[in-house]
Amino acid sequence: MRERVAGFLHRTGALRGLLKLRSRGPVPTISIITYHHVADHDPAYPYDPDVADATPAQFRWQMEALAKHCTPIGIDELLRAIDGAPLPKNAVMVTFDDGYLSCHDTALPILRAVGIRATFFIATSYVGDRRLYWWERVALLVRQGTKSGTITYPSKMELVPRDQATRKKINDMIKEEKNLDLDRFLDGVAEALGVPWSREIEAEYAQGLIMTWDHVRALARAGMDIESHSRSHRVLQTLDAAGLASELLGSREDLEAQLGRPIRAIAYPVGRRLGQGTERIREAIEAAGYRIGLTNASGINRMWPKSLGSRGKIDPLDIHRLSLDRSMSDAMFLTQIALPRLAYYGRHED
Repeated sequence: MRERVAGFLHRTGALRGLLKLRSRGPVPTISIITYHHVADHDPAYPYDPDVADATPAQFRWQMEALAKHCTPIGIDELLRAIDGAPLPKNAVMVTFDDGYLSCHDTALPILRAVGIRATFFIATSYVGDRRLYWWERVALLVRQGTKSGTITYPSKMELVPRDQATRKKINDMIKEEKNLDLDRFLDGVAEALGVPWSREIEAEYAQGLIMTWDHVRALARAGMDIESHSRSHRVLQTLDAAGLASELLGSREDLEAQLGRPIRAIAYPVGRRLGQGTERIREAIEAAGYRIGLTNASGINRMWPKSLGSRGKIDPLDIHRLSLDRSMSDAMFLTQIALPRLAYYGRHED
């Protein structure tokens, strides 16, 4: 239904009018778009097939459309807007989570050609230690499995190779289990599925998928914003105090040591909002020195005037973003900016 509405708006020319109307609204808004990986479809791709948000051709069109219809901004402008400074008309931000190699090899040349400054949220231990993101490791193990098996840690689970339900069960365990020993768990998965695994094997896979620190520094030299996506992409709600400090403060220190610049923002792994009962997580985020926290909750961010007091104040640790994927039409891409009620709900949990 959303795609049909978007197509109608595009064909009739109403979409362009809605974008102009959005720029004249009484309450300034900012749309923040979430990317992870830019890649063409490949049936032989051995990793998680759902992570790529756009093909290179789609990404170029999307960036050119944003440059034409909107005003792309960076972290500095967002911070100033939260403090009360005015936003430009039709403000948007382009963000990337995780640290895929395609950020440097594919996205960066397009961003530079179009003249857009994007923000890259980096999960630092994968970059520094040459490890595979845990969801990519899961996808690879399930795809390469040679036998069915059973694990007993942290609880009994039957595993079947080349089975999407098995992949989902493993991912769900990582997202939900409190204080999970991740390496112990995934080593058990590899053994149960009959897949030889070692740090050397993992580093070889990471080399073709994940940026190095040299790549991250190249992004920074090109004028891109670099911020935190934690250290090892653990769901914050599953961690104790020590785990939170390691993920939050540790990632900021990693980035500042490598880049020599302050880190002000974090995109939460899996993107869950800080709802009720998460006060300890909010306190840990603030204690680690972050001023902005971005979720995967779908929506735009309205910068209500300060005259409304606390009723209109945006929560800087609950910034919303817009998700997309390679099935999204060009018309739908612009429609979710013009009419955010039609936006895709966050599908990625990376």
